[in-house]
Amino acid sequence: MRTLRQRRRPIRDCFPKFADHAEAIASLAGCGIAVSGQLACRDTINPDGLLVLKPVGGACDGLVYAPTGETRIDAGGVVYWAMEAVEGYHLNLRLADGGGLPAALQAHRVMLGPETPAERVTSGE
Repeated sequence: MRTLRQRRRPIRDCFPKFADHAEAIASLAGCGIAVSGQLACRDTINPDGLLVLKPVGGACDGLVYAPTGETRIDAGGVVYWAMEAVEGYHLNLRLADGGGLPAALQAHRVMLGPETPAERVTSGE
């Protein structure tokens, strides 16, 4: 019996940063992505080369958190980094193999993948 082997493709993510939600929507409009209301995860109706568009954050709120340099201790005695929100509105854009960042997004400071990305996830309770 012959098995098919799936070829793995590298993931190419870009992380543009905007001043706020409104600036992100305006920049996406320049790429041909019309958004009405709040940005949400999109994996269809994107320009060629852009596979997925997602506001960063467990609640898709565009917030990224970074360590403050201080540590905390939880009730179980586990030490962890204190985190605070990084200024701005952040997106995660997944590009197709060989795809490039749309021209309307080139002007924004695009970060490489963060060393230790963090998203806050709420339990919904």
